[in-house]
Amino acid sequence: MENLLDVLKINEVIVYFAYGQVFFTLGLAIAFQSRKHSRLDLARHLKWLAAFGIVHGVYEWGHAFIPIQAAYLSAGAVTTLEDIRTLTLVISFYLLLQFAGLVAFPTAKHTWLLRVFPLMVLFAWLSLSIAAGAVVASGEGVSIRLPLTTDLARVLIGFTGAALACFGMIRQANIVALAGSGRIVWYFRWTAVCFAFYAIVAGLLASRGEWVVSTTGNAGPLPAFSDLAFFVGMGTIPAPVLRSIAGFGIAFGVIRGIQVFQLETDRFIEERAELQRTGEARAQLYAHVIAAQEEERKRVARELHDETGQSLSAVILGLGTAVETLPRDSAKAGEILEDVREIAVHTLDGVRQIILGLRPALLDDLGLAPALRRVAEDLGRRSSVHFDIFADDLEGRFAPEVETVLFRILQEGMNNVARHSQASRAVLRLDRNGSEVRAVLEDNGIGFDPAKATAHLESGCGLGIMGMRERALLLGGTVVIDSGPGKGTRLDVRLPTLERN
Repeated sequence: MENLLDVLKINEVIVYFAYGQVFFTLGLAIAFQSRKHSRLDLARHLKWLAAFGIVHGVYEWGHAFIPIQAAYLSAGAVTTLEDIRTLTLVISFYLLLQFAGLVAFPTAKHTWLLRVFPLMVLFAWLSLSIAAGAVVASGEGVSIRLPLTTDLARVLIGFTGAALACFGMIRQANIVALAGSGRIVWYFRWTAVCFAFYAIVAGLLASRGEWVVSTTGNAGPLPAFSDLAFFVGMGTIPAPVLRSIAGFGIAFGVIRGIQVFQLETDRFIEERAELQRTGEARAQLYAHVIAAQEEERKRVARELHDETGQSLSAVILGLGTAVETLPRDSAKAGEILEDVREIAVHTLDGVRQIILGLRPALLDDLGLAPALRRVAEDLGRRSSVHFDIFADDLEGRFAPEVETVLFRILQEGMNNVARHSQASRAVLRLDRNGSEVRAVLEDNGIGFDPAKATAHLESGCGLGIMGMRERALLLGGTVVIDSGPGKGTRLDVRLPTLERN
């Protein structure tokens, strides 16, 4: 162990270069990996962490390269470079503090406080540095006394920023956990641990291997870092090595953690594709509905013209004949009027059938179950399917919109059974379960593949199924179709009962 430590001390320039490389790479990697369109607030704040990594890497490279330049530059120029390097350290910690405040309080109402707080800490560092004589302003300019200035920057800005970043990453881990990304939560928690470690080795530990508070004269005598029991017999591990370990851990945790943005992107693409498919299907459904409405209008107009119109014409002619015949032969006029009455009764039945087709009066007058039984009777007469309806537990009435939607869905389902299933028997069960009404329609027909039935909506196939689901969705309900070739079909409809006005 001592040989390794000796090698690290001899190659101190390489150690600092590697340390700077870790943070510079951290900044670049985060800058390239971040996603601005993420719905997480963390995505917008990563620019501060990326800037911290890049600026802090430049600061550490200065520790390696300024001594090399000292052989070629004057003492004044080297002092200026050291002063610039010190300011670079302060700026890097300020950027870290900005990031930490934003991620630690993602839901803060007064965001301006988060912007002002780092400036307040920066002002406290400057004031304390002037009071301690670390920063002196004179007629010749501003002089910075090292290492006291950097020690104060570490303990005031660096430690505060890293500790607050630790708390912030824990908060972000909890937010990601709510989004269901359990594996990524551990990366954020790992990053929080690394920030806590970095707060100690970068904020409280000076480059000389001593605790910062023991060198600023504010906390009394403290043991040097190398005097701690953990390091007795091992020598002193250089602070840059510890900070590099912390920086590498932060980089690993953040880069792995921001995979959540890629997951968000994948989900966003899937949602957009699903919305596009749903939109196209809805457009085709609307076109189908409009075409069906027009077809229904044509059917009603044709029936009114062919049957009702002709019957009314016959009534008019019959009444005219009766009027002419009555003075000459009252008995004959009575026979004509009797024929006219029969035509009128037949016409009235036809009008009632048309009205029933448009909207069954039983649905408004008696309720859902009687209206469905009428549909079942009509379909039973026109097909070979026998429908059984069980609605004994269906008490009371539902809201009008619920009854209408459920009736239309089940009417479509029963029509499909009569037309396509080749079934001999179908059973419809309706029941109320608290705030939900459920209807299950089962048949013993040939069945079908629901996925294939809705795969080509542009051809008109499956639009009935799509329409049933759309109707249920409007009320917050669901329609589930369970079927397969040779096993019959089960239509399961669930709707909220709502409150009947």
